[in-house]
Amino acid sequence: MRKFLISVAILLLACSASAQMPHRIAVLVNENSQNSKKAAHVFAALHGVPGGNLIYLEMPETMVAGRAECTPEEFAQYIYDPAQKIIEERGLTNQVLAWVYSVDFPIRILTSSNDRQQMSLMGMTFTRGKVPALEMIENGMFRSQLFAGPAKEGGPKASPRSFDVWQGGLGDKMPLPSMMLGYTGENGTDMDTVLHCLGNGARAWQNGGRPRVLFVKTDDEKRSGPREWQYAGVRAELIPLGGSTVIYTNLPPAQTNLTGIMTGAKTLDATSFGTFQPGAMAEHLTSFSAQFQKRQSKCTEWLKAGATVTAGMVTEPYNVWTKFPHARFFVHYASGCSAMESFYQSLYSPVQVLLLGDPLSQIIRLPVEINAVGLSKEITSDLDSAFVAEAKMPVGAKVLYSALLDGKQIKAADGVSLIDLPFKEMGDGYHEVRLIAQALAPVTPGGFKDVPVLVNKQGRSIEITGLSDGAPHQVVAKAEPGGDEKPKEIYLLWNGRELDRKPYADGVELSFDERTVGEGPHRAQAVSIYEDGMEVLSAPRAFVIAFKAEAQPE
Repeated sequence: MRKFLISVAILLLACSASAQMPHRIAVLVNENSQNSKKAAHVFAALHGVPGGNLIYLEMPETMVAGRAECTPEEFAQYIYDPAQKIIEERGLTNQVLAWVYSVDFPIRILTSSNDRQQMSLMGMTFTRGKVPALEMIENGMFRSQLFAGPAKEGGPKASPRSFDVWQGGLGDKMPLPSMMLGYTGENGTDMDTVLHCLGNGARAWQNGGRPRVLFVKTDDEKRSGPREWQYAGVRAELIPLGGSTVIYTNLPPAQTNLTGIMTGAKTLDATSFGTFQPGAMAEHLTSFSAQFQKRQSKCTEWLKAGATVTAGMVTEPYNVWTKFPHARFFVHYASGCSAMESFYQSLYSPVQVLLLGDPLSQIIRLPVEINAVGLSKEITSDLDSAFVAEAKMPVGAKVLYSALLDGKQIKAADGVSLIDLPFKEMGDGYHEVRLIAQALAPVTPGGFKDVPVLVNKQGRSIEITGLSDGAPHQVVAKAEPGGDEKPKEIYLLWNGRELDRKPYADGVELSFDERTVGEGPHRAQAVSIYEDGMEVLSAPRAFVIAFKAEAQPE
């Protein structure tokens, strides 16, 4: 392979809007898979996920090959326990509300010798590694705390809301929702499909938030009948949200710019329904749609046809509708929830489902303008470290303000706009403040803005002066400290991890293996350490790594 190293001015928009905020997720990456790294890095860059929220785990090949399954004990040993440990070590325990799995993770958990009682990766994550009563799994009776109803026609239902609001009510009883960026294992999709879904997810909000949804009844009563009672009520809810919903009693003609499809079928041609808007969700209630060794049509067929997110079953669910997304998915989606939030509010029993695609996809967003008033570009004392955040939203709702410092939350969301940086704890050099403004509303619409600040207590600084190709597979970084005092050590920081550390000397170079980092967009910082323990960060250096296969012999 050859490497192409490209310096770029900026990878992320300075200000972005979102209901499910990107700092509230952890992105789990398979350290042993280049595809897993690439998908995760592209997703994080598209949505502004802080680098420290990327969690790299060593996945044994046996857990991702073939049927892509593992035992509950392996889930705990290789996924849940190490991920939680890293999240705790990085001070993100109270910040992270949901997990996003990149590609090349197991999709099924072998909780029983009875295939009908096995769980999905989403299910085992949701229960935080605890296996519910097997009969409840099999019969679809494990009820999610996040399900918003109705469980029967005319039954009670809750308004759409964000995970932040759910967490505020559930507290330590909050489950752990998750999604997977794609499935590229045996009989899955290629990486181009995964990346296409992520690109569509990032721009889904540009459609204007007017969903066009098809509910298709078929003569397959086992698969179509269990969910048909939901369609009329959802159509009525979507009308005031600007949605266009058509209920068909047979295969509809091909249409354009669809936001969603729900049907029930053993086999289908996903392309026959037409074309999809970015952000679209499509699903066809059937058995084994995410068990890739069976013959029934797979949920990934929708992704190949242009949908952005989908859902499928990793085992035989029979036709128990509680295991599949409720049609109210589209009500939540059209109200401003993310795809992940919409799925979990529409899943009564989410323990056997595999959710694929861009979890942060949104088809509607609330424009927001955020500014920092009184924030000095260079902070030299406590007097400089307090400022006021100011947000403008096109609604009359009260604004909640929160803030991150270098990717970690320093202010929880409340109505106070004053933000005080922890000046005494901050080292010299570059820091990044993320200002977050959200409306006090069930879906908490809002956005964020990243603002760079420099701290200057003792005249210390550091700068990455060069980034270039070195020996095969090696990238070399040159960094120069500023000020009269020289540091004792220097290291390279990337996504919460050290890439290289050396004693400081004039002209010292730091290096890393491109294969360790993997493909995709990146940001790295040089960090210098002084005798008194102060760590000084450089401004991030943005770069992209892309591998190119060597020419094949004739």
